[in-house]
Amino acid sequence: MSKGRIQGSVRIVGTGLIGTSIGLALTKLGVRVSLADSSPANVRLASDYGAGAPAGETEQPDLIVVCVPPDVTASVVSRELEHFPNAVVTDVASVKTPILEQLSKANADLSRYVGSHPMAGREKGGAASGRADIFVARPWVIAGHPEATAEALQLVEQLALDLEAVPIRISPLEHDRAVALVSHAPQLVSSLL
Repeated sequence: MSKGRIQGSVRIVGTGLIGTSIGLALTKLGVRVSLADSSPANVRLASDYGAGAPAGETEQPDLIVVCVPPDVTASVVSRELEHFPNAVVTDVASVKTPILEQLSKANADLSRYVGSHPMAGREKGGAASGRADIFVARPWVIAGHPEATAEALQLVEQLALDLEAVPIRISPLEHDRAVALVSHAPQLVSSLL
């Protein structure tokens, strides 16, 4: 039985730093976590660290967290929405609008999709760098959109709260503008100097 807000099972796709860290934090709360990755070695490593169990063929997750590079996020989210028709799917990519647009063009079920972005990280990547406390007191953007259900938005917010992050609801476009400003401002200032 989970000690957190999330009572169902969670599937994490991508077992790098963020995916492993989410798994570590959720398993600590007693949430049943399954791990999937294109690399079986990454899944084994994250599983050995305690981030969850390797994904099985018969799992029926309530929430799926996609933690893959932004250039493949939309295709992975689309696949997960199709394979798990009862699950809410979120991603942790650093861009939101292009992913939402790609999913819309692919006619994905947007009612069960909510983009999100934890504003946390470390100087090193990979499962070996995962930490259960990486999200504590860090902003976690929840980039809702008009087609997302209230239940889907609430479940993603519960994820952020269970990870002790600070959920912030803004639109995908607002998110992308803010991230662009923050990531490009130092480059602009250094160019002017």
